[in-house]
Amino acid sequence: MQRHSMQLLAAAFLAAAALFTPTPAAAQEAAKPLASRELDVEGIVAEVIESVRKDGVLTVRVRFRNTGAKAQKVMLVRGGESYAAAYLTAGNTKYTLAKDSSQRAIATPTDGGGWLEPSIKPKGNWSWWGKFAAPPADVKSYTLYLKVGPPIDDVPIVDKK
Repeated sequence: MQRHSMQLLAAAFLAAAALFTPTPAAAQEAAKPLASRELDVEGIVAEVIESVRKDGVLTVRVRFRNTGAKAQKVMLVRGGESYAAAYLTAGNTKYTLAKDSSQRAIATPTDGGGWLEPSIKPKGNWSWWGKFAAPPADVKSYTLYLKVGPPIDDVPIVDKK
């Protein structure tokens, strides 16, 4: 009987641990931004939460956070356009989004009509990601340009092996 009680206690402990272990979404919620900027959309803040250089690729992830009291749409790509308005500069070089074999940007996909305009609820957030050719190893930061506001300056690059 004591062995059975220990097994039940262990099972209860594991179940409780699973409930209180942060999920990837919860970890994203808590991710401290590397850089941020208020955008031209009322109440929307863009926060760079990932900027990792590995194997010649720079992966960037941006959390759009709605600090306002009403839902807001963020126009990142208009139907028929490309991701040309999303790029970064490091030094005197402009880096555009990498493309796959079908010449599509390697980034958060657009809908079937070529639009990417998420609606973000009040106090909610939404994440965008993109992959760029990485600047040289001696470059330690960049400026990120998105279609919806002023550039996000001095974004640090985190190197991973």
